[in-house]
Amino acid sequence: MWISWKFWAVWVLIIGLIALFAFGFTIDPKKVPSPLVGKPAPDFEIKALSGNEKIRLSELKGKPVLLNFWASWCQECKVEAYILEAFHQKYGSKTQQIKVIGIAIQDTADKAKAFARLFGKTYFLSLDDNTGNIALDYGIYGVPETFIIDHEGIVVYKHIGAFDVELLEEKFKPLFYKG
Repeated sequence: MWISWKFWAVWVLIIGLIALFAFGFTIDPKKVPSPLVGKPAPDFEIKALSGNEKIRLSELKGKPVLLNFWASWCQECKVEAYILEAFHQKYGSKTQQIKVIGIAIQDTADKAKAFARLFGKTYFLSLDDNTGNIALDYGIYGVPETFIIDHEGIVVYKHIGAFDVELLEEKFKPLFYKG
């Protein structure tokens, strides 16, 4: 007795889906490459979360930039909040070797300000615009996501997830002695 072609088609489909899922579990979602790496960082102008100060990214050429996309509701953002602030204090605030910028996405000004106060953030913080254009230009699909931009305004690295101290130091060290 021959089994129907439909039976075999269902089994082929099931085996194909199992193989596809198995392959998907081998991929690290934090290693998704960015098409921006090696290209000029998309320019933007943002207003400080507190106050009227504005920054235009293109005006920061000559100094490396750490651009962090975050949100007050993000658990991993809480993990890296003190790390980014300490990095800013060490290389931005005291020595002016870098500029650290944080852009809150899908957030409200009140919640973002409360988060900044809670974690003692002193670097430049802003909200994305109402339509999320900055996040869209950078291809953000989650938070936190961080970009390292060199002295010339070129994106040299993208990190998905919370940064740790060692990785921050490793990625920025080559940029500290240029320019």
